[in-house]
Amino acid sequence: MSSRTARPARFTVLCEWLRQCDESHSCNQESVETGTFLPTRLIFVGTTQDPNSLRLVLGTEIDGGKYIALSHQWGNPSDDEKEEFCTTQDNINHRLSGFSIFDLPKTFQDAVTATRELHVPYLWIDSLCIIQLGDDKKDWKFESERMQKVYSNAYFTIAATSARDMKDGFLDRNAWLNHLYIQDISGRRFYICVGTDDFEKDVEAAELNKRAWVVQERLLSRRIVHFSAKQTYWECGEGIYCGNLTRMQGSRKGNFFMHDSNFPNKLFRSGFYTTLEFIQALFVDYSQRNLTQKTDRAVAISGLQSRIADTLQTKSRYGVLQKYLHRNLLWHAPDNKKLERIPYPGRDVPSWSWMAYTGSVQFAKIPFGRVKWKNNLCFDEEHELALIAEVRKFQNYETKLFERHCVIVGSGGVERGRIQYDTEIVDLCQLRCVILGSYKAAKYRWSAEQYCILVVRQTAVDGEYERIGSGSIHRDYVVRGDVLRGVRIV
Repeated sequence: MSSRTARPARFTVLCEWLRQCDESHSCNQESVETGTFLPTRLIFVGTTQDPNSLRLVLGTEIDGGKYIALSHQWGNPSDDEKEEFCTTQDNINHRLSGFSIFDLPKTFQDAVTATRELHVPYLWIDSLCIIQLGDDKKDWKFESERMQKVYSNAYFTIAATSARDMKDGFLDRNAWLNHLYIQDISGRRFYICVGTDDFEKDVEAAELNKRAWVVQERLLSRRIVHFSAKQTYWECGEGIYCGNLTRMQGSRKGNFFMHDSNFPNKLFRSGFYTTLEFIQALFVDYSQRNLTQKTDRAVAISGLQSRIADTLQTKSRYGVLQKYLHRNLLWHAPDNKKLERIPYPGRDVPSWSWMAYTGSVQFAKIPFGRVKWKNNLCFDEEHELALIAEVRKFQNYETKLFERHCVIVGSGGVERGRIQYDTEIVDLCQLRCVILGSYKAAKYRWSAEQYCILVVRQTAVDGEYERIGSGSIHRDYVVRGDVLRGVRIV
């Protein structure tokens, strides 16, 4: 069966999945916003009378209406291709008056086709509905803060999973699976399909899901149609429906919280420790993903972070939630890996945030229930970039330096602490520490007390320090008196 002749069957099944979800699931019945949200701009996909005509419309001009959001890979378009395909300050008025579907690259054309076949009048595509060039990024900065609302309020999201870039397309390669029904002598009917579903390989491991932006796009979308290279999948809060007409259900151990049409409600009901583990795993996964622009690291998950913080009724800043403040600060690079500070133009990201650096991060594995966390650490209410903390000196130490960390050694060469540096190795005599919490190294009353610490260095500003690394150290190697209180860590 060719992809061309298979298109009607594919969209017939998709429409049935959509109808079934609308009528019998709760996925689309609760609105995230109070009232109806529409993006600033949408693409009106045209009418059957004029199938080649499209128009960019303002959300304020629409009296309600459903829209689909597109999740896709940009690839590496040239400057000329950005000028041709993206909405710019120069061409926005032209697009508001109408333009042809043939002005768009293949992936966007396929998104328009799918939107029409699924009987939805409006489509949202980032590169078309946000001004990308010519306005000093003013529109992008404004719209990037609304991204979580765009995806969470979409009727559903189309994921161009098989498209490598905006020119690649995703409908032609997605051949519908051949299938047939047979009936035995007793009258029972059986369904036989050529091929099997493999959501992990077809979707989870696809290049699209290696993009950092997609973490937010996927988690905040209520329902998603994944157009993979092998088959089409429908994902909603009730499970995953496959192109071979089978159904998968999310497991608690796997991506249970990912399959939540009103994320993070399931997560919120899971309890303190499960929520913490998921959030840290989410940040680790995000840190390993690809970004075309390094400076998007603090933006591409900001809406999702805000949604989680609002649900948990806590504050959040730069990948750190106040409810899990101490543990969220105990991140570090994987062994022998180097982080690099990201130069954010026109803004600052604090040194204590993993968003300030490129590269993947991990969180310290500290058993639950064994740490006494300090209550003298908090967000600075007057300065968004700062933590308020107590700073102490190191004492009586000897160190062994390695490529990315140092070991504090005691008598007989016994290891008494370990510090993982973020970007550079600095002699401890120039550094101070912030004690986040204390714990017993073993489950015995007489065992040594260890401190979980941030390692900091004074900046050029009096009373201000920056993070250099993190780790743990025996309490005997930290001065107990001579404490600097009310210090800003920036």
